[in-house]
Amino acid sequence: MRQSREALDPLSCRITAALQVNPRAPWASIADALGEPERTVTRRGRELLESGSVRVVGVIGATGAVVLRARCHVGMARAVAVGLARRDDTMFVYATSGHEECIAEILVDDAHLADLVLDDLPSVSGIRRIRVDPITRVYRSVREWRPSILDHGQVAALTPPVHEGYQPDGRIGPEISSLHRSILRVLAEDARTPTSEIARVVGTTVNTVRRHMETLEQTNKSRLRVVVEPALLGYAAEAMVWVKVAPRHHDNLVDLLLEHSEVRYAVAVAGSEGLLINFACSDRVALHEMTTHSKWSALADSISVVSVLRATKRSGNRLFASESAAYLY
Repeated sequence: MRQSREALDPLSCRITAALQVNPRAPWASIADALGEPERTVTRRGRELLESGSVRVVGVIGATGAVVLRARCHVGMARAVAVGLARRDDTMFVYATSGHEECIAEILVDDAHLADLVLDDLPSVSGIRRIRVDPITRVYRSVREWRPSILDHGQVAALTPPVHEGYQPDGRIGPEISSLHRSILRVLAEDARTPTSEIARVVGTTVNTVRRHMETLEQTNKSRLRVVVEPALLGYAAEAMVWVKVAPRHHDNLVDLLLEHSEVRYAVAVAGSEGLLINFACSDRVALHEMTTHSKWSALADSISVVSVLRATKRSGNRLFASESAAYLY
């Protein structure tokens, strides 16, 4: 993925937002929803994907997740972020402005949590101190982020039907079949891979793949998402925000919080801070207003804001991998 912080043009932003609503939507459907010529949308959409500015990927993970906060030795924050990003179990890795210089989400089953905390993470070079808080509830995952680029009608036109039994951001369990895992591995590399190509790779028919992909979507095991830097969509100020809230105000605060499109990610965590929120705002002034003058903020006991300086990994996909390798070697 390219490192440019320059915002995309308006049509590219709208196409990206459309993919966030429906990652496998045909270009024709996106063009229809946006009211743009199909040829133009197809060309621009393919350019976005080929440039690496935008990726559409699938996520395969464990049944649980934790948030890691790492305090690093002086001058080692970048190396720690790269080391964490190289792990297969990290979903995002951010270098931040806080005294805990790296924040990451790690997929891990409860049975392996002790090994992760006691053995694996302390061995990462450059880490001085760690804190690990299990995620107890996901209120908004990155794949559910809807930046205020499209109107309600456009979002509705692109939104796939919600099937009975759907659970937001469900984790992949051991009951999934080997064929499903093979399909998901293809989607993890490129979630817009044509059905015919998926069938060729996994060694079955197009109809079989189509049928099984419908099953994956209906059971929420096809967890597709767009990987894009928020700054490219005009959200230049990104931050991780820790919120302490009294139990009596928790649900009301979350309801008010989720009204804001600037919330990319919001989870409840075990520990002294009840919530972790990833905000993407247009600028620092907007971020300040969001965290000090919003209705939800009035219900918080305390709010701690740290800026995201650099994302080394998003949605399980390493960013700037060649640059990171050059830095280390």
